Amino acid sequence: MAAERADLEAAEASPEALAAGKEILEELLVHLGLEASVEVASGATSRLNVVSEGDGKEALGALIGRKGERLSALQHLVNLMLSRKMGDWTRVLVDVEDYRGRRERQLHDLATRAAERVAETGKMLQLEPMPALERRWIHIALREHPDVMTQSVGEEPNRRIVVLPRSI
Repeated sequence: MAAERADLEAAEASPEALAAGKEILEELLVHLGLEASVEVASGATSRLNVVSEGDGKEALGALIGRKGERLSALQHLVNLMLSRKMGDWTRVLVDVEDYRGRRERQLHDLATRAAERVAETGKMLQLEPMPALERRWIHIALREHPDVMTQSVGEEPNRRIVVLPRSI
């Protein structure tokens, strides 16, 4: 639960935190022997995105791990180092080869399809359980939709989003 709360707070990182996190992440990549660079990607969710060319892309897959587990661990490590450097508990969101960015776009498409279905049928729709950051992306995608609203229900790790008609 605390890790997921950290993901949510990291999604709104300050420019100073992003710059300092970029330096830390670049240094870690050197120590890991990976030839990659770090880009600051902004949008609905700001993030540090590790990118590489050619053969380096395959090596970066190891940073992501199964279902992003290693990516979450890398992010935690960067945030610990960043907090120490900043002198205050600070968080940034770390991505590798736009893994989280692709997932965010997939969830946006899922949210749009779910909203269309709920608006058409007038019946609520439950989505699969997902981490807090992914639920946040669904809420953001549908927060201004005129016909539906979203709500998180359940307990971790089975917490999920329910898409409801606004008329309820």
